Amino acid sequence: MTDEKEEKDQDTVPDVMVRTLVRELVGELAPVSTSQPARPGQVLRDELGYDSVRQVELTFILEELFGFDSQVIEEAPFMDTVADLEEFTLKMISQGNATSPASDDVVRVKELIAAQSK
Repeated sequence: MTDEKEEKDQDTVPDVMVRTLVRELVGELAPVSTSQPARPGQVLRDELGYDSVRQVELTFILEELFGFDSQVIEEAPFMDTVADLEEFTLKMISQGNATSPASDDVVRVKELIAAQSK
């Protein structure tokens, strides 16, 4: 029984990393200033101030970072909340349509975001 629990805990580590990364990126790109990562229930447009242009920017960053196929993005459902983005990203990774990013890629994207906000 302990082995099953340990295996399940190990399986959730990448999920936690992906969720944390999506929240950080959404928070950093949000037009409404936030001092911390976005929360899962936050609505992109209403609470975080995302307009269509900023949503496209976020889409390109997520596409680049997670290696989404462009057709996957075109066929993606409407995503209203941060949790929607998290779930979509995890689903695409589990289906092999995206990958968890390397730490170097995460650093590069965060530097790009920081440079854009100056």
